[in-house]
Amino acid sequence: MTSNNLISMVMPCYQQAAFLEEAVRSVLYQAGGELELIVMDPGSTDGSRELLLGLQRQYGKQLILHFAPDQGQSDAINQGFALARGRIMAWLNSDDRLRPGTLARVREWLDSDEPRWLYGRAGMIDAQSRPHGSLIVRYKNWRGRRFSRLKLLTEDFIPQMAVFWNRSLWELAGPLDVNRHLDMDYDLWLRFARITDPKVLTDYLADFRVHGAAKGSRQTGAQLDAALVTARQYAAELGLAGRMAVGLAYLLNWRTRLAYRWLKPKP
Repeated sequence: MTSNNLISMVMPCYQQAAFLEEAVRSVLYQAGGELELIVMDPGSTDGSRELLLGLQRQYGKQLILHFAPDQGQSDAINQGFALARGRIMAWLNSDDRLRPGTLARVREWLDSDEPRWLYGRAGMIDAQSRPHGSLIVRYKNWRGRRFSRLKLLTEDFIPQMAVFWNRSLWELAGPLDVNRHLDMDYDLWLRFARITDPKVLTDYLADFRVHGAAKGSRQTGAQLDAALVTARQYAAELGLAGRMAVGLAYLLNWRTRLAYRWLKPKP
């Protein structure tokens, strides 16, 4: 049963004990209104489960733990949203964190029967939670300051951890594609954009963590390639303009590879 006043956050988790407590508390520290955090763990052996059970004793029913196998991150997130009761939805990876006040900031605009979504800005932190004043972050902020569907086809400038939407949009767009493991978020944004444009906030809503075990750190090239394939799949819907956007995406793909090589902070 859906609760109109509830925000549902899903957190996929596997072998992330070093960062998990900070991620969980960054959500459950948020004040104002109803909130549930659903953590999906398919079998961590690094102490994550024991940590989560201790946090559940502190936070009670706000923290929902689901220990069961899954078919990967996309499947885990879908399973989490199938359990969710909230009207406002988002997911946060267990090595990232929300900024204070984020949920109060997004609640009012997304509390609607109309399909809606929004994104804000995300900072970058290292394994010790120290902030990086990265040029990558500045570039994403610049690219994302205004939204268009064509611009989104050129590259994914939307920070996943700073995106929120309502249930109406999720039900229209459908769940994550479980066959996508590197660009499932980009695919979802493109499906959201078919339905409606997002609201763009200039607030910093979350922080993305760079560390050695993160997929984005280990598989940057593969992630860029997957996004380019996805952009091509959606470009046909927009005719010549879409094809031109993907042409630019190809050039930006190589520019981004070079930029990450030189500008990406060391994990």
